[in-house]
Amino acid sequence: MALNTGFDRELTQLILQLVKWDKDFVQAVVCGDDAAQGRPAPYLIFHALEATGVMSISKVANAGDTALDLQAGRNVGVRWNIGVLSGAHRQEQLEKVQHTHLLPSVAAVPTLWDYSHKG
Repeated sequence: MALNTGFDRELTQLILQLVKWDKDFVQAVVCGDDAAQGRPAPYLIFHALEATGVMSISKVANAGDTALDLQAGRNVGVRWNIGVLSGAHRQEQLEKVQHTHLLPSVAAVPTLWDYSHKG
């Protein structure tokens, strides 16, 4: 799992420490200052793919709480482009952008997959 954010690295580190996600929670964190262009460009997601060694976009889920998050997922061609309603934008805003799912919260994202049949 990787996180990407438009925030710079310094602010991102502070936020991750606050929520206690700074120790081995994710494989990679890509920040706005890591890419030449922010959302809706696909570059933050491309950097996350590179950092995690993911070779196929067809295995990638993008989850975000803004229309720009969903536009970036669409622009890179992720398999799952998930809008979450527990953040910045309302359902009406996210519905206007191509997506595969709209969920009430980021906490609901894991429910999209059945982990009981690993293989």
